[in-house]
Amino acid sequence: MDAIFQVVNKISGHLLFWLLYVSFTVAIYYVQEPNLGLHIVYELASLPAKLISVYVTLYFILPNFLLKKKYVQAAIQFGLILLICVFLLRMCVLNTVYPLYFPEIENVLVPDDLAKLVSPFLDLIIVSSLAVVIKLLKDREQQERNRLSQEKSNIQNELQLLKSQLHPHFLFNTLNGLYAQILNNPNSAAEMVIKLSDLLRYIIYEARSPLVNVEDDLECIKNYIALEQVRYGTKLKLSWSITGATTHKKIPPLLLLPFIENSFKHGISKDYKKCWIKCKINLSNTMLEMDLKNSMVPCHQEENGMHGIGIQNVEQRLKYNFQEQFHLTKKIAEDCYHIMLKIPIVKP
Repeated sequence: MDAIFQVVNKISGHLLFWLLYVSFTVAIYYVQEPNLGLHIVYELASLPAKLISVYVTLYFILPNFLLKKKYVQAAIQFGLILLICVFLLRMCVLNTVYPLYFPEIENVLVPDDLAKLVSPFLDLIIVSSLAVVIKLLKDREQQERNRLSQEKSNIQNELQLLKSQLHPHFLFNTLNGLYAQILNNPNSAAEMVIKLSDLLRYIIYEARSPLVNVEDDLECIKNYIALEQVRYGTKLKLSWSITGATTHKKIPPLLLLPFIENSFKHGISKDYKKCWIKCKINLSNTMLEMDLKNSMVPCHQEENGMHGIGIQNVEQRLKYNFQEQFHLTKKIAEDCYHIMLKIPIVKP
């Protein structure tokens, strides 16, 4: 069905071109000589020669010589086509226009005054050149559309790849935590399994969409934090707050979670007793802002913070989704790692 539509669309485009060309030419000649019938008959009579000249040029000379930069061969081929079409045009006009409008003039295929052949030559050159220019512009436009479509497809594929890399990375850390909890505290492991089930359902099903509800993405983060709190217990001092309305707002999924995960991964050390994480999320009508800080062991600053697979992936996703419309800063102080993230909110 699509092939039929493309053929019909192409034929319609060609018919429109010839209709506009004939109308414009008749109008130009009518200004010089106000005889509408004469000009219409002339254009219709000369149409077969112009059709041959245009389509031989478009579908033979252009692809086989001009586009391959064989300019000499192209000029020779075009010159031969012009000669043939000029005499064809003259023959058609002599057998239609002259008997109707100039019966007193002798029908001669090759006139004594060769200047009378200049006008048919110019007509053929103009219409053929115009057709070539239009085709080149259309082909260039189609190539640009194809390029943009391919770039969009590549970006979408890469985004899916980044997400697929993010999910195993996140699940790997969470399952490690669950395993440790089963060994140390079996009674709380059941609650962790429920939280993990909710996380898996969100990641596998809901997070496949380009946009998700902010409240759903934050609920995923809450489940993750709950899992980590059970895992670390009193070893961690956690401050977590959300301000602003979360309903009727959308963002790309799983952009915040890798930073939260990174804070737990690098903010808590077996050798460091004062472990803490502070996270503030504020939502306005147009922006989501996250202020995230976590403790760091001073001697391990270069090993901590900003080099994980999850963080690298989410930074690429931020660039793909928002281009220059997001703001991300990462700072390392003496004993603190600080993230500031601002992303636009999409309203459904």
